[in-house]
Amino acid sequence: MSKTGKKSRQKTLEARRRQNRRREKALRAAAEGDALAPALPTKAPQEEPVSDGMLPEEEKTPASGGRRGRKEERPEEARKKWAWRSKSWVWYPLFLLGPAIILFCCQLATLQSAAEVFAWMGGCFGAAAFTYALLLALVVLLLALTRSLFFSTLLVGAPALVLSLASHFKEVANGVPLLVSDLAMAARAGDIAGFMRPGMDLGEGTWWSVGVLAALLLVIALFGHRTRAQGWGWYGRTVSGLLAVLVLLGSANFAPAAVFLSGPGDEIQAQRNDRLGLLAGIYSGILDSAVQEPDAYNENNMNAILVEARHAAEQSAPTAADGVRPNVILLMSESFCDPEAVLPGVDFIDDPIPNYRALAEEWPSGHFLSNTYAGGTGNVEMEVMTGVPIAFVGEDEDLTSLKDGSSYERIPSIVKAFAGAGYATEFVHSYTDRLYNRADNLPAIGFEKVLFEADFPENADRAGPYLSDMALTDILISEFEGRDREKPLLLFGLSMENHQPYFEGKFPESSGLRFESDELNEEQLGSVDALLYGLHGADKALGVLLDYFETCGEPVMVVFWGDHLPGLSMDADSTIYSILGYSSTADTKAWSPEELKRMHTTRFLVWNNYEAEPEIPGTVSTLELGSGILDWAGVEKPLYFHWVDAALTDMLLYRQRLFVAGDGTPYYAPPEGTAAEERADTYRTLVYDILYGEGYIAREMTRVEP
Repeated sequence: MSKTGKKSRQKTLEARRRQNRRREKALRAAAEGDALAPALPTKAPQEEPVSDGMLPEEEKTPASGGRRGRKEERPEEARKKWAWRSKSWVWYPLFLLGPAIILFCCQLATLQSAAEVFAWMGGCFGAAAFTYALLLALVVLLLALTRSLFFSTLLVGAPALVLSLASHFKEVANGVPLLVSDLAMAARAGDIAGFMRPGMDLGEGTWWSVGVLAALLLVIALFGHRTRAQGWGWYGRTVSGLLAVLVLLGSANFAPAAVFLSGPGDEIQAQRNDRLGLLAGIYSGILDSAVQEPDAYNENNMNAILVEARHAAEQSAPTAADGVRPNVILLMSESFCDPEAVLPGVDFIDDPIPNYRALAEEWPSGHFLSNTYAGGTGNVEMEVMTGVPIAFVGEDEDLTSLKDGSSYERIPSIVKAFAGAGYATEFVHSYTDRLYNRADNLPAIGFEKVLFEADFPENADRAGPYLSDMALTDILISEFEGRDREKPLLLFGLSMENHQPYFEGKFPESSGLRFESDELNEEQLGSVDALLYGLHGADKALGVLLDYFETCGEPVMVVFWGDHLPGLSMDADSTIYSILGYSSTADTKAWSPEELKRMHTTRFLVWNNYEAEPEIPGTVSTLELGSGILDWAGVEKPLYFHWVDAALTDMLLYRQRLFVAGDGTPYYAPPEGTAAEERADTYRTLVYDILYGEGYIAREMTRVEP
């Protein structure tokens, strides 16, 4: 090497050493808090790098707060220690395992047993694989959008588990899992959660499912990192996102997938969940929710129904007293029942419902067939007022949540019939208006005035968490006295005091009623006492109301009935009914048709103060009661309700998994090849024309004569 070259090389080395010394000094100054130390760039000039062997020994040891000999771990070195977290062999197993764990957690929340979950996965491998594929596709789609495995897993897993827990809680409280139609009330989940009994055992699987999902998210948060350079580029994200969309769309539209998801035509949601698992079961229900056009739906067949309705109208006549236009009070009492009938293992020393029992001996009374068990009051009131069976609406709807809001303007209604006959119409409920879309639906079906809890006086009497039935009675009397006296009044009252949950301490004091049972423990006896407190309050309020109308000086008819049996669930596996033997099990899927009918039966009573003697059967159903009220009050009926009267000879009730024929015989579905099946099909076609179809005869069938 020439002397010139050596000198140049030495100058370069010397410059490099000076730069390193300045950098070292700056680092020391920063460590000592010297704000005046120069912040030199860390990037070296583009000259040839110098090897360690070409530097002085002291320059090989980095500075450490002014102390020599102790090596300080630099940030980039610390990062290298954890670099394995972003390796493919860590990230991809977490990515692929996440959806499987989400599926496991959802089934664990549903079945409450890990052994049952694994048994289901083995026995229904196709359903498990299908659900896994959907969950994986959702994670991939979100991953393409967010680039975060943690957030993608969270956004898929959390809603799925919440859905599963909601279904389990509903099944514990009311005996049936979450239905597709329940999703319409998702915004009111907080209100509904308040109906759970405090301290209710929700099952170990509930807590384990939450814990396992939380552990999965924690592991992904700690070990599921990928740098931007390691992640999918825009091309990879685009392709993977599109593939995920294709999988999701294909699951809904690909013929083999549709065949796989579909089950028997009369399959209920609980059976669908057993076959497909909760998530795929709900998904299948959503896909099957569209109301299919009946095979017999055409204008000619609809006109034939119209002719039949006109003929039925010619054969019937109102049964009210001549010339009397009574005020009509409809009182649907929350969970009212005869405790001596539904609690066979309890000995009652005091009668919880003495007023009802005395009235029932003197006035027409009997059994009321409800369309629901332990909950779902909104559907009871709507079926009574419209005569539309809940079995005939879409699976993602119920009678309170029809997707087409204008349906309530078209739907037949006894309220519209009363209004057409010159009645003032009013609805009063001693609870919030946030449930069942009542604030919108009730005016649409004909109520001119609606009152809810917020409209009650601030000092209205309360019984435990709810307004008391006596508070409702007070406002019913007040509204009756303040009415327009130029018109008769249709006044519908809906109580709340006896609503679930039932537990010791629900009310500020015990019922004071004496009863005993050798078959119930202290906790269960406390639940029974809470039920008796509410029933006794309803009975007392009924007595006060009828005492008032007895002497009011105007004709009044009162129709009183319980909406459904009380929900007396104790835990996931037992109810007061199953403990006492009134039901065979808490599992509603195992109930026979006879047991289903029994568990959908409450009591009713019809009273009046003007010596009317209407013909009233010993058993009425939700379909029959509304039309009957029009007859008993002497109000002209639309053709639709005349047709319903004719249909009642073949069917009294039709809801999912329970069909009660005209003679009272219960079945899971209308018997094939019978007049009952034909009538049910025709009924479905009529409802389709009114709510979903062309409306060939809808206007004529529902028209109200002024």
